[in-house]
Amino acid sequence: MARDLDVYQLVRAFAHKNGITEIEYRAFADACQRQARLASSAEPLYRDLALNPDAVLVPRLFLCAKDQKFVLEMAGNTVRSIILPERYSDAFFQEYRRMDEAPEVPFPDEDSLKLIVPPEWIKTLALDTDLGAASDKGAAEGLLLYKIVFPDNQRPIVIPAAFVPDKLIEYAVLKVRHYLRRGANKEYIHNKLAYAFAGKELQLKDALSAVLTKPYEAITELKKSSSDFTFPFWAYLAGHVKKDLDKKTDKTLEDLSVYQAAVLCEFYANHYKSKAQRLLDLELAYKALDQALRKPPYHFTIEDVLAFRDTKGQPLLGKYSREELEARLRELSTKADPPLLPELLVVATGSGRRAYVAKDRLFPLALRFVAEAREDLRPRLLEAWRRLLAEFKRAPAMDDESAYLAELGLLIEARFPLFDAVLKEGLLPLVYAELVSRGENPAELDRLFYKGALIPLDELLDLPRKTLLADAKMLLPVWYSVPFIAGLVRLFRRLGAAPRGGGSRRATSQPAARSSAAKGIVAEKPAPSSQPAQAAPNAPKDRRTEFSQAASAVARELVPSGYSLDEYLRELEGRWNTLLNPTAKANLTEDVNSLVRDYLRSVLRTMRASAFTHERVKSLAATLADSPALLKIKNHAALELYIQLYMVKVLRRS
Repeated sequence: MARDLDVYQLVRAFAHKNGITEIEYRAFADACQRQARLASSAEPLYRDLALNPDAVLVPRLFLCAKDQKFVLEMAGNTVRSIILPERYSDAFFQEYRRMDEAPEVPFPDEDSLKLIVPPEWIKTLALDTDLGAASDKGAAEGLLLYKIVFPDNQRPIVIPAAFVPDKLIEYAVLKVRHYLRRGANKEYIHNKLAYAFAGKELQLKDALSAVLTKPYEAITELKKSSSDFTFPFWAYLAGHVKKDLDKKTDKTLEDLSVYQAAVLCEFYANHYKSKAQRLLDLELAYKALDQALRKPPYHFTIEDVLAFRDTKGQPLLGKYSREELEARLRELSTKADPPLLPELLVVATGSGRRAYVAKDRLFPLALRFVAEAREDLRPRLLEAWRRLLAEFKRAPAMDDESAYLAELGLLIEARFPLFDAVLKEGLLPLVYAELVSRGENPAELDRLFYKGALIPLDELLDLPRKTLLADAKMLLPVWYSVPFIAGLVRLFRRLGAAPRGGGSRRATSQPAARSSAAKGIVAEKPAPSSQPAQAAPNAPKDRRTEFSQAASAVARELVPSGYSLDEYLRELEGRWNTLLNPTAKANLTEDVNSLVRDYLRSVLRTMRASAFTHERVKSLAATLADSPALLKIKNHAALELYIQLYMVKVLRRS
């Protein structure tokens, strides 16, 4: 395959070899043709170039010109010459090299050099609105020249883009210095400035001396100063130079150039003053941000941080941009001296929620979580265990320490996801180790650790299993503690649970007991029934009919076409119940079905049939599926849809 021809590199090489920036096309084409004749004729591209160079070169030249790599000068439909950017930029570079030797040389423009620069290689900047942004960003790639337009119809200046801002400020200051050295200008300006800086004579003297003898140090001070003297000094100096030159009726090119230099000095004094003030405001805003991150509730999402306000109630967003805020948060949460943690911790929950927590506020947050979790979980566990004991059932967590810790872990994960994330990421021991290494660990934290490791969850929450079980037993009626009476009640209940036909009912499995316990902990208690104590004889039958009709309507929305309700239930069951043992698989399905029936029974006490809609069924199924026992099932989406359809099935046949 023939190699392509890099015309741009050929043009560059030809220009460099001949030391020119404007190439006559015919001479270039002849040179390319000669080279092609010396190359292998087996290459079709070289053969075409040797026979007809215009057919090969011209299309490629136009493509390069479209990419603004050079300009083609045409004579009718024929390319006459190729003009490189250096044709224009070198002319201006030469003028500024002259200015390095003689500051009185005026700033150049296109008219003074009798050039018209193609628009793709020069960008016009309005001094008041554009120069500041260009000074902060630097020149765009490929851009060679800036044309700076002054207010009041002053003559513009053209400067290489790479010279903005540093060289531009340098040339401006050197021209002002040249003005001060002429005649009595220094004394005149000094006398004018003495009125503006009364009482600061020494600072004024040093500043003027720096401009005259150490101009580059004066430029550095202008760009980086935080002094309240530097910026006013340059503003007054430039202002009085301009006023002095305004008095002249017949200004020379040198006078006009000094005037432009004074305008530039005045502009950059204001520009860097604004930047210094902006940095100060940004620093104060960051301090307010750091303080806000350390206030209750001690954990914040990015939306929370975006809404922070200062002590005066003003939004912090606006004093810094969102990009600056995100950069600040990224810096605080990633930069640290190993092996220390960064000052800002990012904690991610299982649901993907990310929260920012200041490292020095992690323990106040954790202790608050401990108190809230204990207050929330103790009554829930007590009530769930009381219900199981009242039914003469037991959950594994009542008797086995590891099962109890697992149950606590699931409850923390479901009800306090951020606390769960802090525990799982192991942040508390790491922060505690840092405190110990600095000798700053408070005594109240020592009880939370043993040999540097966090104590078990039941100890952390002060919820010992045996004590909790004893407290749950104390909530039962007193006769539960009498073995003979309790045994009789248990026997009567089992006999009463048998079907009337004499057949034995399948005993509730251990997983079902766990599900009931979990449901009692996570789900809210049903509201007391608002139905009358005695209904009309036909009311139950009418109510069942209404619910059956409502369930049928919901079924039509849920069941896809081509499926029956039972067929779709079996398919969904296969998605979420992935156990391989047939007995275990059947038991798990029956446990879930039993849990759904119990939950639906409690809900229907206060629900009207008209409220049994698709949205309501979806909400009920989501609440039940989020209980800790069912959270262990992986395919949660299939489980939720199964629960919805099973509720519909129960009501359709009731």
